[in-house]
Amino acid sequence: TPLVATPLVATPLVATPPVATPPPQACESNSGCRGLGGDCCPAPTGEYLACCAAPPLVPGPQALPMTPSCDYVNVGHPNCGDAAKCESEYTVSGGTRMLKATSESCAFVTFRTELSLSDVLQLDADVFITDGTCGQLDNLAFWFFQTVEGGNPEEELTSHWDAYSEVDLMETYIGVGGINSINTNFAAVGLHTNWQDVTITGGVYQHVTMWQDVDNAFGCPATRSSGPLEGSEPHDFGKDLPVVSLYVAHCVAGGPCCEGDACKELQSHPDTARACITVKEAPILFALSNWGAGHRVTAGCEVGFSDLTVRTK
Repeated sequence: TPLVATPLVATPLVATPPVATPPPQACESNSGCRGLGGDCCPAPTGEYLACCAAPPLVPGPQALPMTPSCDYVNVGHPNCGDAAKCESEYTVSGGTRMLKATSESCAFVTFRTELSLSDVLQLDADVFITDGTCGQLDNLAFWFFQTVEGGNPEEELTSHWDAYSEVDLMETYIGVGGINSINTNFAAVGLHTNWQDVTITGGVYQHVTMWQDVDNAFGCPATRSSGPLEGSEPHDFGKDLPVVSLYVAHCVAGGPCCEGDACKELQSHPDTARACITVKEAPILFALSNWGAGHRVTAGCEVGFSDLTVRTK
């Protein structure tokens, strides 16, 4: 019987897959590393924690939309009655918002946000008054307070204006400087300042920086339970509301007057305004306003701001 050779069948070689190296684990996914930047790298112990010593990420400044609105309930009517005008009084160009009075009637425009004042660490904006357009008695302002859109401002004080919750980043005439002056004011609290060497009629082009001192060097109370309305004694809130320590500086336009810890060096400067401001249960509302002199405005007067940014917690 002839021998039949059995054909050799090649056994395929199966490659052993390489051991996969686990990808770096994000610090944010480990409770001991949350708030730290970068990815975590393998440590000798096998834990992915070696790079978690990176410094915490600090949010950068964010531009706000600053969409114009006309809040007659909280701004127009309380300050100027039925004569207040809004819809025809403002212009928008890029990051610039300008209020230009079209008549002798009071003019204003508002800008709603979703920001709680307690979360704002720093605010920056260029501010301006156009040379030769306004009178020396015109009361102009770029300011903010905190309010909800509806409700009753005189009864719901925890979510509406009172005099301890307003910040006038730039205000003219009213304040320590008097006639033809530029000032930083607070409605009924704090240390106000006059801007030297600038006037209403001569025009303004400056930068304002506001910051919150979380270390509270000014010694603000932790909370307040009451606040005054216009020309009244303090009204009880029915609860305690937080208080923040705020500072406002002005400088040459084009960039912040200070940033971060460098702002602490300005806190004792005589040109820096400061106040303990009540935090309401409501978002910040910005406003540009021109209440004129005795509610009679210089027609054509121009006031505005550009490139407003905030840095939050």
